[in-house]
Amino acid sequence: MAPFVIVRSTDPVGRGTRGGNLYRFLRICFGRGAVDIISPSDLENGSRRRAEVLFIGMPTTLDETHLSRVNFRKAVLFDYGDRAGPDWRESNQGLLQSISGLYLKSWVEADWGFGLKWGALPIRRYRGLTWHVRAFRRLRAGYPDVVPRDHDVSFLGRATSYFGTVGVNRYSQRVEWLQELHASRSGFAFWGGLQVPRHDHARLRNEFGAIDHLFFGGGRLPYPMFYYHLLRSKMVLAPVGNARWSYRHYEAIYAGALVVSNDLCRVRTFIPLPLDSMVNVDDHAPLIPALEEGAALLDRDPQLPRRNLEFLEQYLTDGDYDRNKPYLSTQFLAEIGES
Repeated sequence: MAPFVIVRSTDPVGRGTRGGNLYRFLRICFGRGAVDIISPSDLENGSRRRAEVLFIGMPTTLDETHLSRVNFRKAVLFDYGDRAGPDWRESNQGLLQSISGLYLKSWVEADWGFGLKWGALPIRRYRGLTWHVRAFRRLRAGYPDVVPRDHDVSFLGRATSYFGTVGVNRYSQRVEWLQELHASRSGFAFWGGLQVPRHDHARLRNEFGAIDHLFFGGGRLPYPMFYYHLLRSKMVLAPVGNARWSYRHYEAIYAGALVVSNDLCRVRTFIPLPLDSMVNVDDHAPLIPALEEGAALLDRDPQLPRRNLEFLEQYLTDGDYDRNKPYLSTQFLAEIGES
């Protein structure tokens, strides 16, 4: 019997989002024999399953018949989607809430309720980041300061918007920040822009006016080139996108840049962030004063980005989970009430 059994979400998304990210974390921290991953269809026939903790990826088509074929002591709901709050969709909400009141997400906001207890989910690991951190550390002394930082500030990403838990108050902080930055005469040297598929150009023009100057003209950028520009950046923007958190927070810190972020002071992530050593910007607050604050921080304390990287290395090794650093495995057990 595996202590942990994961039932993949039936959402037609990538394997990691359906449960593979959680599976990999549990294998690294607790061993290969500690976790099994199955699909709802695996509970339609064959032998019965047993687990101490059953993780159910949301949304799901699981019903009472499926659940009758697995013996478990505790059930935990989770999803890796970017929707704020729970993602029930086609799921049998009443059934699932009758077996579990605990729901894990990649980020948790302080005002979430929905009659659930919220926990933070181990985020995906992007192998490109780990590969580049290890490669640069082998090849260059003094990592992450391996190239001149000639970008004062950078951002490259899609023109996504945040809807919150209500789903009607759309907030396009990415567009808002770049509009302000380009309209200002602040003198900050900027690299990047919005990556917008050609079929979306007209929609964005209708919504925001003439913003073609914000579009990134370099097409799809290979990750090595993207990371190279992070290494050249003094500050990296992390505005809200589909979700409050983003993987860019971790990438920027590992690249030795100061993160200028949407305000995460009321947001919790599984891997802690050095919030007191970042610049957090309130929703709809101006960006330029935040950049000026960040530039002043770097002038006063040039080693701040290096200490932020060392902060993350308490929990990770080169951006990846490490069984020899037990904080996160202990924290995960606490998240699911197994500490």
